[in-house]
Amino acid sequence: MKQLYLIMTASALLTAASGRAQDNPLLDAYRAQVEAYSPDLRAAEYAAGASGEARQSARADFLPKLSGGANFNYTGHPLRKDIALPGTDDVYTFEGRNTKYGASVSLAQPLYAGGALRAGYDKAQAEDEMARQEIRRVTNDLRHEADVRYWNHVAQCELVSVADGYRQSVGRLVEVVRQRVEAEYTDRNDLLMAEVRLNDADYQVQRARNDAEVARLSLNALAGIPSDQHIATDTLVVPLTVVQPLTDEVDDLLMRRPEMGMAESNVRVQQSAARQANARYLPTLSIGVDGSYSSPGYDFRADLDPNYAIYAKLSVPIFEWGKRRRTKNMGRYQVDIARERCTQVGDGLRLEVETAQCNYAQAVEQVRLTESSLRKAAESEELAMDKYREGSISIVEVINAQLFHLEARQNHIRSKLNACVAKSALQRACGE
Repeated sequence: MKQLYLIMTASALLTAASGRAQDNPLLDAYRAQVEAYSPDLRAAEYAAGASGEARQSARADFLPKLSGGANFNYTGHPLRKDIALPGTDDVYTFEGRNTKYGASVSLAQPLYAGGALRAGYDKAQAEDEMARQEIRRVTNDLRHEADVRYWNHVAQCELVSVADGYRQSVGRLVEVVRQRVEAEYTDRNDLLMAEVRLNDADYQVQRARNDAEVARLSLNALAGIPSDQHIATDTLVVPLTVVQPLTDEVDDLLMRRPEMGMAESNVRVQQSAARQANARYLPTLSIGVDGSYSSPGYDFRADLDPNYAIYAKLSVPIFEWGKRRRTKNMGRYQVDIARERCTQVGDGLRLEVETAQCNYAQAVEQVRLTESSLRKAAESEELAMDKYREGSISIVEVINAQLFHLEARQNHIRSKLNACVAKSALQRACGE
């Protein structure tokens, strides 16, 4: 048993060394499956596509706009004017036409709109950046969730092996006790106690297998894989024994977080929205050309005739009962709120990084502690079994040694799981 433990420990350390040297290929493959399936990630990508189209739409507001139209109008009683010429009996009659129809084309170019066009484009650009940062945020959270489910499944499978090993150990104890009872070295009560522990070991195995199956179903669900299929995973949780220091300062790490970028983009959105709202109370200037081909034409012609008009339009708001000042103040308040939210997000992210770093260091230290306890518990069980064969200790001490060894193995696996999850949480907090 001790040799088996040393072999497993050595293989786990080799796996850890290779995992630190390069990314885990099985974990990377599972992450790729999760990202390819995730509806949240696809929805974020669709939102980014929509915001990109909105940005291009806002950019088109700077360009001239060409529009066309057609009209048809029938008047039952058109205008009529009779004029009598002085000194004569002649009367000249001017009468409009019943039917008016034609087509027109207009080309308009805004020259100045109070900054509304520029503010609208800046707002759309900031919203587009927020949508792209949302993709990074969803991806970051999704990879962390994938890591948690992946290592939890690996840990549960490893706990099944531990439960099987404990069952075999108790089974060997039952055989030893049975032989001692048959040889009348001990009474039947020891055999009954050992058999009770054997039943409990069977229960431990069934519970561990059930937990492993639930973890497997959770693993498949996140990647959208049918429950009857099995995903290739590691067999042992990587035992992290060295704390990897942060490569950058906390302030630099915060700038890599998409949440920080979204908060800063929201400040720009509110600033652009404030300028856009204030532009309604500033002068606007535009020029344009209208071309028409209609009947009746100019000089009262009955046929279709072309015509055109060139115009310049200036609009200046004069008095709005204080709406401009109120709107400007409201926009300033919205910008101040966004800035305070940005500061709040930065404080929360800083706390998240520092907490994740602390949890990671403590989790690695727990791995080292449980490794030491595991070695001592394995040696204690082996010594207890030898002493019981010699008849120098009671069966209760052997059972306690086995339970201590089982608990030490389970704690070691859970500490390795916590360390892997803590490392993933630190990477997520650092925006990696």
